[in-house]
Amino acid sequence: MKINVEINPAKNGQFSETFLCQEINGAQKKVQLNIAHFHSLYDFTKETSSTGFDFFLIAAIVYGTDDLLARKLYSYNGWTREIEIEFPVNNIDYWEPAIPQLEETLNFLTGDTWSIAFRQLEVKVLYLPKKKRWKSKIPEYNYSHIEFVSLFSGGLDSLIGVINMLNKIDNDNIGLLVSHFDPAYNGPKKDQNLILNEFYKNFVNRYKHIRATIGISQTYTNGDEITRDTNQRSRSILFIGIATYLLNKVPSSNTILIPENGTISLNHPLTKSRTSSLSTRTTHPYFFRKLQESLAIANLNVSLINPFNLDTKGKMVVECDNTVILQKTYPLSVSCGKRGHKTHWENRNAKQCGICMPCIYRRAALHKRGWDTDTYGNDLLSIRSIKDAKPDIRALFDYLGTSISLKDIKRNLLVNGSIEMSDLDAYAKLVHTSRVEILNWIRDKGNDQLKEILKIR
Repeated sequence: MKINVEINPAKNGQFSETFLCQEINGAQKKVQLNIAHFHSLYDFTKETSSTGFDFFLIAAIVYGTDDLLARKLYSYNGWTREIEIEFPVNNIDYWEPAIPQLEETLNFLTGDTWSIAFRQLEVKVLYLPKKKRWKSKIPEYNYSHIEFVSLFSGGLDSLIGVINMLNKIDNDNIGLLVSHFDPAYNGPKKDQNLILNEFYKNFVNRYKHIRATIGISQTYTNGDEITRDTNQRSRSILFIGIATYLLNKVPSSNTILIPENGTISLNHPLTKSRTSSLSTRTTHPYFFRKLQESLAIANLNVSLINPFNLDTKGKMVVECDNTVILQKTYPLSVSCGKRGHKTHWENRNAKQCGICMPCIYRRAALHKRGWDTDTYGNDLLSIRSIKDAKPDIRALFDYLGTSISLKDIKRNLLVNGSIEMSDLDAYAKLVHTSRVEILNWIRDKGNDQLKEILKIR
């Protein structure tokens, strides 16, 4: 599927109207890629011409395209899509040499085949600040006092990562927390706000928070409805694109912190059928490495760091630097990967499904502190028969109930994504430890029938 990107001159107080255009059954259709409330970013950067801005725009277009092209409509094998796109950029001479690396990065991230090119961005005025704004509404930033830049999603992992950094920050310095909000998936914004309300009480004057609002419209411009893909695999590159754009103004660091437990980053497959492109790779070490290579070729010196790449979620919870604040805020965070799919939830008032792998890792991790008390849409611990279990849970039971060696884990990790051989032993031990965390949680809290299914004594 070929996607054409149309960018029109900016209007007062708005980012340039941006459209993703495609041909469907001989007819041209386009959908708006909304980059709303851009002033929150522009107030910090004061520019739209840098290579960092280019990458922000590239990442936003990738995210919008990924959401627009539903796999059930546009894949040739039920999963993989062929996507052809030309990105408009200011600094084309920097980006053209990065095409092979960036294609490989996107292919790995989304499991598709991307064919990309670049063209000169002809629109010169991409954002027009409002002519009348109260000065008190325009934030001021002391860039030299920004000690770190971290992604802040509203999940438990990013919560712990930010708590650790804010807990040890120097009095005069601050952290910059970077978030994203898509109106079509509005849960994370509420999570972020609830946590920030607590941070405001406990970390006074220690951070600034900037949130970008980006997502495609609900319909094409002709009014036809859009079938979204909803997997959001490319959300991580959008997060990184936002942070890279802001990082241009930070003189003290070239690092973006991306807090994520190492187990979910590696995403060791539960079954052989879930290897390769079917396995999520949003924070996989290989994705980070290839993206850094792409950015370096484009003359962007950005270091992507996951401080928990060798930690299980349980270790993160137990070793958090400020247990008091974590205990106040962890119930406000959401880890669920299927929060919007409540059709089969027994408790639809819950915030999290309880049976996706992020939920399972969360519950097992919180159990290590005695904090596994949240309400979930479904309770894995109450399953009494394998017949009652949905396919995802059966896959989990197969994984937990089958003996697996470190050698097996290493082989699976290599099949699922390119791992540096020097890291392979440590990553295999990490997967083994996370598996033990789940089994210990079930051993301590599961019913007898569940323990019998998994042969737990």
